[in-house]
Amino acid sequence: MKQYRIGDFARCLGVTADFLKHYENAGLIDVRQHDNGYRYYPFDQSARIIEYLRLRNYGVTVKEMGDFLTGNAEEAVTLLDNKTAALEAEVRRMNAVIEAHRRLKRWYEKRQQRPIDWEIRETEPWVFLPHSDHQDFRRDKGLFELLKTWGMWLPVTKSALAVDVGMTEDTGVVHWGFAVQAALAEKYGLPVNEVVQTLTFGKAFVYHFVGLEGAFNMADAAAGRHPAFLKMKALGLTPVGTGLLINEMRLTDAEGHAAGGVGRFIIPIRQ
Repeated sequence: MKQYRIGDFARCLGVTADFLKHYENAGLIDVRQHDNGYRYYPFDQSARIIEYLRLRNYGVTVKEMGDFLTGNAEEAVTLLDNKTAALEAEVRRMNAVIEAHRRLKRWYEKRQQRPIDWEIRETEPWVFLPHSDHQDFRRDKGLFELLKTWGMWLPVTKSALAVDVGMTEDTGVVHWGFAVQAALAEKYGLPVNEVVQTLTFGKAFVYHFVGLEGAFNMADAAAGRHPAFLKMKALGLTPVGTGLLINEMRLTDAEGHAAGGVGRFIIPIRQ
């Protein structure tokens, strides 16, 4: 049977030499060691490689492949059922990411003419998963049950600062966490428990910004010095309840310092 050097064998199968080495180290490929010290790959190993490529595309790991190949057909199909379900869930998540970006793009296009803008409108409820109090991480068991999943759903979920709003020095309390519209959380089946808070805004002042310096400064948000609060004061509006400062994008300069923020501040107002 004809045998091939690693580079030639890899090229003929559309894989890399590192791919072959990885599967060889896992004991999934038979290699012939010649007297000259070179390793050669017999032609019949190509069938194995093609099978491994098929399984890899299902999401079967190298560690799982050995058991898969030595099992029976029923066990194999069951494993592939599970892998296909995981792929379907991932496709659903990726489609949600694409939809979230399209919403961001539509929002951003409106900011081209007016990078800083505001409006008063009825605002849908959001749900909020707090992971910090000021600059101290929370360590709730319920938080850890959800944190990884909510993080995986960024940018459908948003990094956000919840602010118990106040207009005088040091009256506000701030919490960093993840936020998402309640309707989207339900649509995508995001897990919730007792740690998750529902923020019902009703009529709210919404402050949009692109390139806003100090947009996510916690001290300014807590003390009512954020530009959104200053604008509300100028308009004669009174904030109430809990506001949500949503971070769509946080940029930095060449030295890694925070540059202009991109996002919006949703602040419920006194009717």
